[in-house]
Amino acid sequence: MMPTNIKHRLVDRDSFAPTNPQAYAPACSPSNRLTRLTLGLSIAASFILPISAQAQASQSYPDRAINLIVPIGAGGVADTSARILAQRLSEHLKVPVVVQNKPGAAQSIGADYVMRSKPDGYTLMFSTGGFVATPFLLKGFKLDPIRDFEPISLIASSNNVLVGSNTIPGSTLKDLVEMAKNKPGEVFYGSPSGATTLVFEHLNQVTGIKIEPIFYQSTPAAWADIIGGRIHATMEGPALALGQVQAGNAQVLAVFGPKRTPEFPDVPTVAEQGYPGFGIESWQGLWAPKGTSPDIINVLEKAVIAVMTTPQMKQEMRAAGLDAKGSTATEFAQEIKDNTELWRQVTTAAGIEPQ
Repeated sequence: MMPTNIKHRLVDRDSFAPTNPQAYAPACSPSNRLTRLTLGLSIAASFILPISAQAQASQSYPDRAINLIVPIGAGGVADTSARILAQRLSEHLKVPVVVQNKPGAAQSIGADYVMRSKPDGYTLMFSTGGFVATPFLLKGFKLDPIRDFEPISLIASSNNVLVGSNTIPGSTLKDLVEMAKNKPGEVFYGSPSGATTLVFEHLNQVTGIKIEPIFYQSTPAAWADIIGGRIHATMEGPALALGQVQAGNAQVLAVFGPKRTPEFPDVPTVAEQGYPGFGIESWQGLWAPKGTSPDIINVLEKAVIAVMTTPQMKQEMRAAGLDAKGSTATEFAQEIKDNTELWRQVTTAAGIEPQ
């Protein structure tokens, strides 16, 4: 015989069916099914909407002015090329691209401003390769180029030259090397930037000499001592060095990059002068804050490549002593990693600790 309590449960359940059709009607009526369907669609839409909104935002980007932060003072090569880029990007993207200089603390003031900005593609940074070198030299430099930023594109490179003072007997790298070997501790290079320091330390390592550093706040200050014969070498862009050489104030001993430069076609590279494998170019690149949408990065990457590969842009950059590039974000990221590894090796071998 079936237990009473189970029988009661069965009877209770059955009472919501044929014996009492009105009790079941609200759950099964057409109007109630429509309500459930509407609710279900609303819930589904709540999950889809953020994705759709992001896609629409990417498709409409950019729809207002973009701020291009240059963490270097106005008037130099980096500032000049940033303004050339801003003008061409503005024409291509159909929105203003406004350059703002925020110099100081080895590019960290401007870089920190960009890092803390909303990652929406409307605040970008235009920096030099010194931004990657500085963490190896400056103890208080807390920004990490790889961790804190998204690379967009390599903008331009500079095939820098080794400038020598007129006090060096001869006009080649070999003459500077011999001078440094004959006068240990008495030959100096001027460094207005972290990148210059690391390039010269790398040169010391491959040549087996020790040229001592003298640090400067600016490139003009280093040039004053080159011309005055108080230091013996520095690094400079070829276009800027050309005027001083033509005026008889200095000489160019070698080209640091992998190829000769049009401004000094008869001056061989460091590699050509007996140190194969040496070939370092300085560069300028475009960054976004970490977390910027890949779709926005893609828009900017394509725009940079489009403007940097035009004959007009190549000519304008060459006039500033630069080679126009325009790369993918992936290619720029690889350049950053290669630079980071090189400077790590150089500082380790030189025993350089961040100060």
